[in-house]
Amino acid sequence: MKKAFTLIELLVVIAIIAILAAILFPVFAQAKESARKTACVSNLKQIGVGFQLYMADSDDVYPVWSARFDPPSDPDLFAVRYMYQGLLNPYIKNGANLTSGDLTAIWACPTSKPVFSSISNTYAYNHWTLGGFSSCARQTLPLPAICTTRTVAQYAEFADLSYNTPASSSSLAQPAATIVITDGAQLSRPPQYAIAFAGNDPWFIGVWGSHERGKGGFTASTQTSIRQQMMSGRKTVVQYGDGHTKVVDTRTLYHNSYVAEGGAWRGGAADNRGWSRDWGGN
Repeated sequence: MKKAFTLIELLVVIAIIAILAAILFPVFAQAKESARKTACVSNLKQIGVGFQLYMADSDDVYPVWSARFDPPSDPDLFAVRYMYQGLLNPYIKNGANLTSGDLTAIWACPTSKPVFSSISNTYAYNHWTLGGFSSCARQTLPLPAICTTRTVAQYAEFADLSYNTPASSSSLAQPAATIVITDGAQLSRPPQYAIAFAGNDPWFIGVWGSHERGKGGFTASTQTSIRQQMMSGRKTVVQYGDGHTKVVDTRTLYHNSYVAEGGAWRGGAADNRGWSRDWGGN
C-alpha cells in the first residue's frame, strides 16, 4: 500500500512555509538595509580622514566648497575637479573621476546611489560653515571676501564675514558636535536656511534621510517619488569635525518649521546647534 500526504497535510505544510516566509523576508530586508547603512558609515569615516589629511597640508583649514567661484557664473563652478571632492582626491583617491565627474565607490552611498546618475552626489558638505559660504563675493584669492547683503535677522551667525571663507578647526566651538558631511545632495544647508529662504523648497536643504525610508517628506503630492524617498528616511549618516561618524534621526537636521503633509513628519531643530562654528552640542 502506497503512503501519501493527505490534502490537509499538504495544506498545513504550505501554511507553515508561508508563515516562515512572512517572518524571514522582512528580516532579510532589514539585514540588507543594515549592511548598506554600515557601508555608508564606513564611506563617511574614510572621507573624514581625507578632510583631516587635507587640513594637515592646508594650515588646518577646511577645503573651499568650490575653487571656481570667481565669478559665480563660472560654468566650472560645480565641476568635480574644482569642488571639495576634487580637492580631497589626492588624499582619498577613490571614486571621484575628475575628468568625467563620476562619483562612485567611497563617494557613493549604496542606499541612494542606485536611483541616481553616475555624476550625482549622495553626500553633502556643510558649506555654509566650513566651505566658505558666500552668495555675494569672492571665495578664491585674494581674501578676505566682502559681503554686505547678509543680515543677522535673516542669516543669524552666518551673516558674520568670517563665514565667507573656509573655517579652520580651531574656529569650531565644539568640533565633536559640528557637522562636516552627511547623506545628501552635494551641499547641505543649516536650519537657518528655513528663515533666510522661508519660501524655498526644503529639497534645497540638501540633507537626505537615505536610510530606513518611510513616512515623511515634504508636500509629497507635488514631489517626484525619488525626492520624496530621499527626504523621508528616518536615519541619516553624519560625519563630525573630530572625525567620528554616527547615524542620527533625520528630523534633528531640519528646522522645526518644516512639517510634512498631515503632520506625519516635523523637523526637530530650533536653532543652528551643531551646524555653525559657534554653537556647541548642548
